[in-house]
Amino acid sequence: MSMPPAPVADAADRRASLFTPGPRLGWVFRDRRQLAAPFPEPRPDLEAMRAAAAQQAESAEKAYRKIRKFLGIPSTLLFVVLLLANGCAANISGSGPPVVSDLIALLICGPGMTLTFLRWRKARQAAAAAGRVADEHQRAVRAWQQREEAWQQAELSRLDQVDEWGSAQLPGGTQRADVFGGSLRGWQALLTTHGTSLLASQPVLTVDLTGEVVSQELTDTARAAGVPAAVWLLPAQLGASGVLSGLSAAQFADALAEAVHSGGPAGAARAERAVDTRVLEQLHGALGGNVTPGRLAAAVRAALGHAERPAVLSPAEQALISSELFPPEHRRQIEPNLVRIEAFLTALAQHTEPPGQPPAAPEPPAYYTCLALEPAARSARAEVLAALAVQWLTVQVTSSNDPAPAVIIVGADEISRPHLERLAGACERRGVPLTLLFRHLRDTGLGMLGGGTAAFMRLGHHAEAEQAAAYIGRQHRFVISNVTATLGGSDTHTLTETEGQTTTDTIHVGGHAGWPGGSQRPGLRNAGRDESRRHSRSRSVARNWSTARSWAESTNWSNAAASKRVYEYAVEPAVLQNLPDQALLLVTRGSGGPVLTSVECDPAIVTLPRVSSAPLPDPADVRLPGRGTGPLPGPGRPELSGPGVTLGQTGPDRTALGQTAGDHGAPR
Repeated sequence: MSMPPAPVADAADRRASLFTPGPRLGWVFRDRRQLAAPFPEPRPDLEAMRAAAAQQAESAEKAYRKIRKFLGIPSTLLFVVLLLANGCAANISGSGPPVVSDLIALLICGPGMTLTFLRWRKARQAAAAAGRVADEHQRAVRAWQQREEAWQQAELSRLDQVDEWGSAQLPGGTQRADVFGGSLRGWQALLTTHGTSLLASQPVLTVDLTGEVVSQELTDTARAAGVPAAVWLLPAQLGASGVLSGLSAAQFADALAEAVHSGGPAGAARAERAVDTRVLEQLHGALGGNVTPGRLAAAVRAALGHAERPAVLSPAEQALISSELFPPEHRRQIEPNLVRIEAFLTALAQHTEPPGQPPAAPEPPAYYTCLALEPAARSARAEVLAALAVQWLTVQVTSSNDPAPAVIIVGADEISRPHLERLAGACERRGVPLTLLFRHLRDTGLGMLGGGTAAFMRLGHHAEAEQAAAYIGRQHRFVISNVTATLGGSDTHTLTETEGQTTTDTIHVGGHAGWPGGSQRPGLRNAGRDESRRHSRSRSVARNWSTARSWAESTNWSNAAASKRVYEYAVEPAVLQNLPDQALLLVTRGSGGPVLTSVECDPAIVTLPRVSSAPLPDPADVRLPGRGTGPLPGPGRPELSGPGVTLGQTGPDRTALGQTAGDHGAPR
């Protein structure tokens, strides 16, 4: 591979800054207004102003009453008394008006009366000011708004050179990135942004298996920047690409057997792969190491008993393969394997060795090398080419010297999982950056999820979106689960009337018989007998009546909201189904759970102002240039001076996902 390209010195072409080191997946947006210090002066509060004015008026009124009681009234009364006394004295003496005495009385009582008057006027002014609080509040709000606007303009001027776009790079020590989902347009932007950042520090090997050549924009950008590039369309340029020449017999046989049997039952495919691999190794040995797809296909046909042109196989090779290499009984057992192998090899030979043309000489990989499938329908030939390309990548990674090439596979769904795992292991051992782009989160992609840093683009299928949401994880949150509003009332009227009458008659009749005196003499019977009779009668009549009325009215209402703790997706599947084409969600693992970063991968962002090729610094760790010692613009603003403002203390902390998606519309 050639040396890395020299930096482009054309300052007018802002896209040249794409070639900056660091495995960049895109850019993260942070509005510079978030870094501005908040306006320290609170907004005028009408209720607070009313309370302050009322308190001031009450204090002034209390002070006036106190001084009037202890100083104003006594001073006035004393002044009146002195005036009357001076007048009386002048009348008695017959002299003129007592001017001097009146002046003396005024000097004595004047200060008290004057002070009382001043207190009275101040109380009246405070009461009038309390009645004009609303107008004062409006004027204060207008002045506050002017000062706030001046503060914001000064902060924006101070932060004019602060970057708003920062590079979204992989976490430290991570070499592998798996991107799931997305559209071809989104992949095209991602490849340009990511590939150029890799080309700034090391060679890049790209395999485009989409059949739509979405890597064309990356190729054009690299060539425009002067990067040595080589693009091979498969299968038309398979021979010139050097894919087959870089594989040993065992590697070619393994790749071909893997492609032939991909998608079959595991046990049966393993046995058939072993037989196919052994047959190919035997044919490779019979050809003496001079192996091409055309010669290998001819050898398979010779093993099946077909005659070949002498130009392809020599008579000795024809005789060895057709009679001695495989015994008759063995040939009958492996005949299905030979037929299957011959079908795949013939398709490859048509492009590597066109009839009547000399075979193309393979070329070594360039600093940027891209293998791309030609636009065509899906076929078994494409699966063979994908397997061969992955084997070729593995060989290039394991045999390369410093600097090792970075590897990008676009459309990794077409490759079997064992081959991808083998390639990922080779890249991990050598510290080679590996980027895999899966169109769907299923089959091979689902099996590879979790091996590297995962990023999700738009996943239209609901099942794939649920798989991605489950991988990102769940979190506890409190949500409103119940809202109740009740309104009721009652109205009760009661009227009670009671009337009664009671009549009572009492008659008492009684009598008494006996002897008068204190003694009775014997023999004097019935002499002096006393006898009395009494009659009494009473009558009473009682009447009572009462009237009582009562009524009651009541109205009651209640509003209640209940919240509960739920365990839900950190990112809902519907969000992943509606991501924009050029947006992706980068998922990294932290001590507190998944860390989500909203990334925009459009390469045109590099042409915007305030774009940095490095990640945005943490506001808590960065101190921006402080404000000068001059006064802030705006009326009525006091002068401020002091050191710079630490960003971590200027406002509430905000996460990258929530704030990026909320402040910039593109990643939504």
